[in-house]
Parts: sequence; structure tokens; C-alpha cells
Amino acid sequence: MMLLTARWPIPFDSYLIRYPEGSEIPAHTDPVQAGRHYRLNIILKAPKSGCEFICKNPIYSGSRVTRFRPDASEHSVTRVAGGSRYVLSVGWVLGKNAG
Repeated sequence: MMLLTARWPIPFDSYLIRYPEGSEIPAHTDPVQAGRHYRLNIILKAPKSGCEFICKNPIYSGSRVTRFRPDASEHSVTRVAGGSRYVLSVGWVLGKNAG
């Protein structure tokens, strides 16, 4: 569910994502037309097992918070078991020379 988005002053979006039991996301990247795409994922509720976020090169990775470049780093989510997972995900795109 999209919560909020804007194009100015920095293009960003925010989602509340529910991963139901049995779901998974295969490895992929999220290309952008220009600039650098950043994303901050915060786990609000974890399932009993599974649903691990796997990212090849995260900028920061903690037990409930991950910051990464979805355009430059392959990422995936393992199969959810034992409940649902809820994630607050905020993404933004900065100019080519910003970081």
C-alpha cells in the first residue's frame, strides 16, 4: 500500500508492504532512468520464520533496518512461514553526482 509520494524537492515514495505466508520475492534489481536509487526498509512485524531480506551489498544492515541501493544491488526475500511480515519502505532518487 502506497503511503506517500512526491517528486519535489527529492523524488521519494513510501509503502507499507505486507508479505503474506508463502510469499517470496526472487532476486532482482530496480533500475531507475537517472540518478541513484536508495531505499530504507524497516521491519514492523516479523513472521515466526522465513522472509529474510537478502541483499548483496547493503549500505547498512541491522536486525530490523536495512539501507541499500536497489538499482545497484541485487536483493530478494525468502519464503514467508509462520505468519506475515510488515515492512515500512521509503525510497528516494538522488542526482547522478549526489550520494
